Amino acid sequence: MQNYLHSKNRGRGAESLRVSLYLDNAKCGDLHLFVIDFDKVDGKVDTQSAFFQEAKGLADRVTRSQGGGYHMFYGVDKKAAAPLFDSINLLTAEGTESFVCKTGCVTTDGRNKVDMFCDALHFIYEWEAWDNSLELTDKTQPLYELIKAHFQLKRPMDGSSGKRQSTGRNTPLLDKVSEESLRQEMTEKQQKVFDDLKTQSSDCSREQWFSIGIDIFHVFGAELGGKVFRWWSAPGHSFQPQGCARTWENICSRGPKTELKNSIWMELVAESAF
Repeated sequence: MQNYLHSKNRGRGAESLRVSLYLDNAKCGDLHLFVIDFDKVDGKVDTQSAFFQEAKGLADRVTRSQGGGYHMFYGVDKKAAAPLFDSINLLTAEGTESFVCKTGCVTTDGRNKVDMFCDALHFIYEWEAWDNSLELTDKTQPLYELIKAHFQLKRPMDGSSGKRQSTGRNTPLLDKVSEESLRQEMTEKQQKVFDDLKTQSSDCSREQWFSIGIDIFHVFGAELGGKVFRWWSAPGHSFQPQGCARTWENICSRGPKTELKNSIWMELVAESAF
């Protein structure tokens, strides 16, 4: 496997996480990794539905997620997939980084809800131990036919109109803002969280860095949180503006599906509406 990041302990709550896979340009040989992530509907995944059974039969590998769902892995040829996926509105908007990044997709029969990713700035959290000898086979055409048969996807809005400085893969750099300016945008409770954040070093593992970023997202939101994340990350010895911006984009993508884990911050914002 190429371009994976593996972890057996990923931030707070690590006892429930076995391994994480980072899907940015993740490949096996010449094939890119395509993942269908099954979410629970009414507390469970409908494993008897037609889509689940067909997707499972087609997959090169099926694993369980740390949240109790299922991950199904396929190999795709991006060059061949581009016109096929575009015809069913599966590709992301022009100017965005991901090749495929679709969340909350519900099958036409309403029995399954899934997220779909390929070459995306996204982490996949595994419950099972990972076998890095996994080989993928080219499922481009049958995967396209499977998705076309079970979904009606809307075309995304064009995301290429932004005028902010780019990282080189079309992710805008996060604004560099002084501590004084940040505080002016914060509520009193957010300032208390910010004071606690200042006691934590950004010279930590990538796993801890990402986990703290998720907590920052929950307290400060996407816009202010991005400024706070950059300000806090900047002193780190491995800090890179481009990498920070790309990671924050991934945090914002995952954020709505996560929870605030920092117990101190929970108490500080307990009476707030974050």
